[in-house]
Amino acid sequence: MASAARRVLTRLTYPQRPPAGFQNGRIVTPSHWKKIGSIFPTERWLGDVEKLHDEEDTRNLHVSDARVGNSAPTLARNGFELRKSPSTVVDFFDDDVIMSKYYEETSELVKAATGARDVFVFQHMRRDSNALNKDTTRNENSTPSHGAVQRVHADYTPENGPMKLQELEATGVVPEGHAANRRWSIVNVWRSIAEQPVQTLPLAVLDAATVVADDCFSYALVYAEASPPLVGFNNGVAYSEDHAWYYYSQMAKDEALLLYTYDGSTAPPRFVFHTAFATDDDVADVAQGPPARASIECRCLVLF
Repeated sequence: MASAARRVLTRLTYPQRPPAGFQNGRIVTPSHWKKIGSIFPTERWLGDVEKLHDEEDTRNLHVSDARVGNSAPTLARNGFELRKSPSTVVDFFDDDVIMSKYYEETSELVKAATGARDVFVFQHMRRDSNALNKDTTRNENSTPSHGAVQRVHADYTPENGPMKLQELEATGVVPEGHAANRRWSIVNVWRSIAEQPVQTLPLAVLDAATVVADDCFSYALVYAEASPPLVGFNNGVAYSEDHAWYYYSQMAKDEALLLYTYDGSTAPPRFVFHTAFATDDDVADVAQGPPARASIECRCLVLF
């Protein structure tokens, strides 16, 4: 750790705002889309792949340990919050157990943290820091684990967040009419599933109070091989010296980090941008370094 204030100096990679006439984004492979496609509402890609712009803006920045200080971050103030939340799940690689038991635990956790009346968990994803690229899987014949994303992003945009709500209603995940005239949000619940605390590629979160809406722009993940071509949009943000980045050191399995990926209960909606990042403990040879980071995240539609 860099100082008594528990700040880590690291490199964070932002997407670069595209020039006029271009769309920030890239083409993804079928195996990548298989893992991420359910995050987004189903949308046809109507753009020009030649106009995709994928330049990056990498900055040397401090990430502060949110465990240090007199005022712990909260969902209401900062858009994210850490909760003590032991789980009864033993095998986090068993999808049946995740959907039958962990979804219920997660729903109750989000209700308690947000004051929501209804929570519908609609998607989960595992990540493994030993997956060295976003198309690597833990076992192609069993349960896939996605690599840790080392790029600043948020899961939804002002446009496709409401589209995801409509899709969840259309597919019966949220009962028809249940969300009418109610405030709503999408919350991501992030948890380590390794036996040892997180030491490799922890998750950094950007204080939503330091983000200006005009600095945000969409990032297109294009599945060009589909027929018709499909796209999922997540949110990018341009670097600002006003940004305040945080992480939670040594996150343990009995803790859960909640973050708004689309906070529709505010106007305009808030987004918590996030990214995995390297600390001084990370080394190129993972066999000689700290244990790999394994995590699971659940996306939840929250109705107030």
